[in-house]
Amino acid sequence: MKTPNTAPLPSGTLLFQLWLADESSKPFQSLNPEPQGVYEDIWNAWLKCLSPTGVADDDGLARAVLHSHDLPAPCQWHEAQGEDVARFLRIRAGQRAGHQPDRQLSEVTRRRYWRVLDRVYTFAVQQGWLRSNPVMQLHWTERPRAVDQLGHCLSPVLWARLPAHFPPADGLQGARDRAILLLLYELALAPEEVRTLQDDSLLNAKGEPIDAASASVPVQLQIDGARKAQHRKLNLPASVGTALAQWQQYRRAHDPALSGHLFHSRKGGPLSIRALFHVASKVIHEAHAALPDGVQKWPLQRVGPQVMRNTAIVTWLRAGLSEVEVIRRIGVEDHRALGHLQHQLSASAADALLD
Repeated sequence: MKTPNTAPLPSGTLLFQLWLADESSKPFQSLNPEPQGVYEDIWNAWLKCLSPTGVADDDGLARAVLHSHDLPAPCQWHEAQGEDVARFLRIRAGQRAGHQPDRQLSEVTRRRYWRVLDRVYTFAVQQGWLRSNPVMQLHWTERPRAVDQLGHCLSPVLWARLPAHFPPADGLQGARDRAILLLLYELALAPEEVRTLQDDSLLNAKGEPIDAASASVPVQLQIDGARKAQHRKLNLPASVGTALAQWQQYRRAHDPALSGHLFHSRKGGPLSIRALFHVASKVIHEAHAALPDGVQKWPLQRVGPQVMRNTAIVTWLRAGLSEVEVIRRIGVEDHRALGHLQHQLSASAADALLD
């Protein structure tokens, strides 16, 4: 056990700031890449839970996890016990999330609360400010159900054989699906990025939008999104540019009036997440079923566009592409967004990457 720290205990607010600074210094962050304000809101809700009143204040961040008749005696963060944590995490009818009072408290939210409290208190123990972590005092029945937050990937063998099963661009749907699959495979676009591509996302060599009525082959792709890092231009491999041009030709021939979104459903509306999932999962299942008998077939755990994105990212990193370049390509803020794939980059995982 670490020697107790004789320095004055930090306030609850300062403890969180010290923990966050420590997390930010790690090569891979143990928590999911979320806005840091979300973690702070959760921690503040916890501190309010321990406060004398235990009710929401004007900023709406205090938790509604305690009914008035169920309020415990007030205590400081370092005096909290397992029963306080259990009370904070317990779901009741009509209960709202402490950090977002407009939302119902769910199992996913409980797990997020659990992780934040566990990490902050583990940090406090490591610093010698506490002898034990009150989060770990909870009986296993009181703990949120484990959530698999590891990024799933396809095996290297399956990934290498996947393009052979991409449909040919010999018709409207085949051309669309081939273009979508190549964007996922070669550029590791996020599913939502694929769905929200626009006509003017296709650029020529000068970085200018291509006239939708032309037969020009695009050489760059403009990606936009809610976050600053998502705004980027990507060079298109020749195979991707050709597939996009072919899709545009079939699309214009089918309905010259179609415009706006680059990809559409068969009924003409914007491509749905369900349709995108079907495109990706169908080809993955086909390629998996076609693996030769001499190749070890791991059962498919996950399929879909996100699995293709994960596998492309891991393939780049294993091939020696710098982390900085990978981060730029996939449109995330920093290396912490790769934390869910860290387990795929270990030496042991290199030969046994699960489907």
